[in-house]
Amino acid sequence: MLTLTFVGVMLSIAFSADAVPVRPDPPRLVNDLAGLFTPAQEYALESGLVAFDDSTSNQIAVVTVLDLEGMSAAEYATRIGLDWQVGSSEFDNGVVLLVKPKTADSYGEVFIAVGYGLEGAIPDAYAKRIIDNELIPHFRENDYYGGVVAACEVLMALASGEISEPRGEDEPDGWAVFGVFLMIILFICIIAIVFGNGKGGGSGSSGGRGGGGPVIYTGPVIRGGGGFGGGGFSGGGFGGFGGGSFGGGGAGGRW
Repeated sequence: MLTLTFVGVMLSIAFSADAVPVRPDPPRLVNDLAGLFTPAQEYALESGLVAFDDSTSNQIAVVTVLDLEGMSAAEYATRIGLDWQVGSSEFDNGVVLLVKPKTADSYGEVFIAVGYGLEGAIPDAYAKRIIDNELIPHFRENDYYGGVVAACEVLMALASGEISEPRGEDEPDGWAVFGVFLMIILFICIIAIVFGNGKGGGSGSSGGRGGGGPVIYTGPVIRGGGGFGGGGFSGGGFGGFGGGSFGGGGAGGRW
């Protein structure tokens, strides 16, 4: 059954080459054709993805469109990956994150297409988990940038080996855990002050937020500074796609 599905997707792709956008010139990793991001957001996202490409050679292309031109999101995203050759020819380490926003008369759709070389690090089940846990919850609130940011952080962490799998649906996110931790520390400090008659109580109860919360990928991150955080990006521009290939791997969703 999976073989027949794969063949069907690849045959559909073969007849849809003219329907997807041509490879951007000059090349860009963020192509917001649907106009979902502000210029500052687009710049921050592009800067971070370029820095990730520079440091790991893995390429994540974010593409937003208003119309899938009669194709499924899987066909469209895989066609972009093939036509644009996202990733390197040596490692086939590209990812395409495709977003079609929800409109008054159509569902929103998203697909994460994964190149051959990253299918071990980002299998279909993980791509689906990222869509369900990171993308769609943000998209339902009309927060397209926040969803793409969250998804790219996890994709970068998986592709670079920083984590072995994304969090599950019922697992609390890192910020929730961090908040509980701060509450526990604050409670301990209050108890120490009350039972210690206030002696020495002023030295340890502040400064808990200095660490900034959990970091998934230790390279350029989207939030909290670094390449994606809206601060300055010191690296160069995107050098171009490197000849990567795709075989239909990935997952999608709609809302």
